Amino acid sequence: MPDAATRRKFEALVAAAFADGFLAEAEKVVLQQKADQMGLSPREYHEVLGLGGQRKLSVGIPATRAEREALLEDLIEVAAADGRVEAAEYSLLARFAETLNIALPELRQRVNRRMQGRSDRGMQAQPRREAPPAAPRRPEPAPAPPAAAFEAPRFLQSPPPVPAPPSIPTTVEFPREARVADLPPVTLQLLKQSIMFDNEADSVAAIGRTLGLSAEEAARIRLAILNAFPDLKPASLAVRPGPRR
Repeated sequence: MPDAATRRKFEALVAAAFADGFLAEAEKVVLQQKADQMGLSPREYHEVLGLGGQRKLSVGIPATRAEREALLEDLIEVAAADGRVEAAEYSLLARFAETLNIALPELRQRVNRRMQGRSDRGMQAQPRREAPPAAPRRPEPAPAPPAAAFEAPRFLQSPPPVPAPPSIPTTVEFPREARVADLPPVTLQLLKQSIMFDNEADSVAAIGRTLGLSAEEAARIRLAILNAFPDLKPASLAVRPGPRR
């Protein structure tokens, strides 16, 4: 029978899957695999899924950095299972990554690697998600402990004597942006970051991999993004300090 820490980890994965309010079939498949690996019974699996559908789960922060790293990779795997990462899911990943002092560019690279791995295995993005399953009738669960830093889903601090992680902002800002070629907001954000941090050739290659386009088409998308966001500075034009005299 799995211990409390194992159940908390599975609850975190289910909370990530329901972060945008829906559960895709591909996410359900990954959750079932994780439940089997953790030794959860079918009853526990469906019970936690029901709580996730009611948005009653919390994301616990493991005690050690190694455990937090492993959980972050599992959270990314669940969020990207359906071939897309919605804004609410990306927000959850960003807030959890802050407990590891992982900046957004590095998180973007991790998400891109996971998405690229799906593409290499020939897995396509699924259509917009299904509605969450109806929760079975059961006694009302005990109230969840107070959130450590923010809500929906809540991140709970591990019991003492583990020191508290750095404070986490209540929200991750996703500013309103112009649409470019009907790209989803999160995908557009990832491509803009590639343009800012990668040279022109690398950013064109990253756009091509992400959208499945040829180099010529990816270059046109890059130019369209630059035209739509005149304040966006490509890495090739970034101002760098001159040599010391």
